[in-house]
Amino acid sequence: MIISLVNTKGGTAKTTSAIYLGLAYQRLGKDVVVLDLDKQGSATDWADRATEVGDPLPFAVHVVNMKRLAKYANGDANQVVIIDTPPGDGQVIDAAIAVSDFVIMPTAATGLDTARVWETLPSIQGRLPYGVLITSARLGTRLLDEAKAAFDDNGAARFDTVITMKQRISSTFGTTPRHDEGYSDVVGEIAEALTA
Repeated sequence: MIISLVNTKGGTAKTTSAIYLGLAYQRLGKDVVVLDLDKQGSATDWADRATEVGDPLPFAVHVVNMKRLAKYANGDANQVVIIDTPPGDGQVIDAAIAVSDFVIMPTAATGLDTARVWETLPSIQGRLPYGVLITSARLGTRLLDEAKAAFDDNGAARFDTVITMKQRISSTFGTTPRHDEGYSDVVGEIAEALTA
């Protein structure tokens, strides 16, 4: 299975979600690989730093380009490939979507972040299963309620799971996170969507 994390805006927790999802799948016994398509190399940097401090991630992170994506398209049924995409590079994002079985669109519940979701949705809707994942959320806020309502009112598939804003999540860069932070629930929702 191939899962891509896409959003044309940076800072929406694509890399953080890729690493946490990798851990959630790995804990289920899946063979996980994260593909870093972002020229900034944030996922690779995360993995390298974790190794340097003696806390390596329990799965591989590989830098790839669009040509190497096809190699993973017909992988092992037990393998989960997670693709971390760059912001603002429509060609790379489209290439990742093209090989994916499921697309996650992480976004904060702010006007600017959600606006970018609407730009990307037409290239996904009707093509393959996807879900908008609200990240860095403050529970009980009007912004969160309005973002959920906007996605629901416009027929955009979204995860029921919301990833809340926590210092603990922000501080895990360069380590292997010890807490799930709700990503196992995201994995469960993906499984449900793919079997529906």
